[in-house]
Amino acid sequence: MSTTHSAPAKGSPLLLVLFAVALAPTFLVGYAVGAGSASVVGGFVAMYSLIAFLGGPLRADLRLAAALSPLLLFAAIVPRLLGEVSRPAAIAVLVVIVFVAALLPLRGPRFVTVGLGLGMVALFAYGMALIGPAGPWQVVVAAVTGVVIAVVLRVLLGLPDPSKATREKIADVLVADVPATAAAFDTWLADGRRRWLGIALGAASRYRLALHAAEAVQRAEQVDDALDALRARARDIAERLRAKRPGAAQPVENSPAVPAFAAEAAAALDAVERAVDQRDTSRVPSADRHHRLRDAVLRPSVRLRSIQVRHAVRTAFGLLLILVITAHLPAGDPLVATALLTTFGILQASWRETLTKARPRVLGLIGGAALTAVSILVAPAAYLPVVALAALVVALWNMMARPALAYTFMVVVTVGFNTSLRHTDPVRTLVEYAALTLVAVLIGVLVGFAVVPGLRPEPLQRRIVAARAKTAAALRAMTGSATSPETLALHRAAAQARAELTPDREQLDDDQLAELDRFRAALRDFSTLAATAALDPDSDPDRLNAALDALDDRAAPAPTDGEVPASILAGLAEQVRATEAQLLATLPHPGGRS
Repeated sequence: MSTTHSAPAKGSPLLLVLFAVALAPTFLVGYAVGAGSASVVGGFVAMYSLIAFLGGPLRADLRLAAALSPLLLFAAIVPRLLGEVSRPAAIAVLVVIVFVAALLPLRGPRFVTVGLGLGMVALFAYGMALIGPAGPWQVVVAAVTGVVIAVVLRVLLGLPDPSKATREKIADVLVADVPATAAAFDTWLADGRRRWLGIALGAASRYRLALHAAEAVQRAEQVDDALDALRARARDIAERLRAKRPGAAQPVENSPAVPAFAAEAAAALDAVERAVDQRDTSRVPSADRHHRLRDAVLRPSVRLRSIQVRHAVRTAFGLLLILVITAHLPAGDPLVATALLTTFGILQASWRETLTKARPRVLGLIGGAALTAVSILVAPAAYLPVVALAALVVALWNMMARPALAYTFMVVVTVGFNTSLRHTDPVRTLVEYAALTLVAVLIGVLVGFAVVPGLRPEPLQRRIVAARAKTAAALRAMTGSATSPETLALHRAAAQARAELTPDREQLDDDQLAELDRFRAALRDFSTLAATAALDPDSDPDRLNAALDALDDRAAPAPTDGEVPASILAGLAEQVRATEAQLLATLPHPGGRS
């Protein structure tokens, strides 16, 4: 077995560019319209609002911005102004906003950044210390300016290529390690259902499923060249799909003949390529029942014992603690926002993910404290703003790829700017920063998980079986009435069960985590494609029923004998059952210790 070594992570200017294009114009416009020193609040409202508005095609993002802007303005304005009258009331409103922000990812992967943006807007606007005085109306003007600038920037960024995000998500289905077919399907629906993209998505899904079947033959017969050529061709087609105006396909010379076991994968690539070349931009009609079913399939219901609700409760509780702790600091303390954002950023749905977020912050704190001490001793006080500005560039450049290094320089940024602009003692600022960061880590990693134990879900083994069984039951109910209230309820319950497939107390190794990702993606994709097939009057109901028989307990998955499955859905059902069996065999027994 060959061992592959991943390339070292590289920094990216994305956050630096986002920081510059959001803050600079908001500062200028804010001061021009009278926001005064509150313009700094408007700048960060613009930045985090833009993060919430980015991620999809332009038309879908603008619809989201129209719906989300009032909530962002409420989060930016009300807690801050309320805090000047009643600190407990402001804390209560912030806790509710953070709870809502933590629940938003339940609406789908697109809403992960929406929840992040909403939480960041609320916490930063509340905790940000201003250099000069600012009246209530100046705060309102600054927040409105920030949201308006974010919308304008989203339009400017999307106008050259409004459907870029849709093409990228569909192209990723061809080449990603774990293809997110359901997310690509949802994006295609939101972007106007253009026919050529729908055809490309369907064919890309068939290619991945056929490739999975062909890989089983490859492992058995050691036939490498044919599938390597298919993967290379898929990468080339994916690049042409991503392009706004693709060039002609490059002829492939000396390509090995496609063997019989890979013929279906090659045919699916042919279909994707034809769709890319023809680009039929007409829209696929969609009935209202499609939208209702789409919401049921892709939007899980909210249950008290779900991991997402537990995460939202823990996030709200953790922010309540840090808000109460920072309430005893002097008014306008510049490190309040740092403590709030650190706590919010650390808290994740599982303890393992929370620890992963906390580790680089602790390492960054240790390294940043040493680097800050050296900067204070070496650099004259008049040069600290320059040092802090250089550190900010390094931090933003490395935030995505090397977070520990980024947080190291963020310590220098925080201490340097506060020492220079607010004339605080650098040693005291560093000590306070370290103390608040460690408190935030303690709350995120230990306190939250110790105080909210009653909402723990069922063991992961039972959730795996339940997700597969509920998905099969929901899809089988569609053979009666696809949009009856009972069928939609079953789909929401199945979507919730699939959303529960996240490790909680279980300590999984890398292979188990990868297998769980494959199971979750395959089950989600099977649900999306089977629901689409059930709504298609031209589809074969016998194939759908056969696939459902293979998925639920009415029939065991067919053994792998090297033949390509007769049906893509049946092949995906077999993949689900095989992956489930592998997981259940390696996970600890539900009654034992995890």
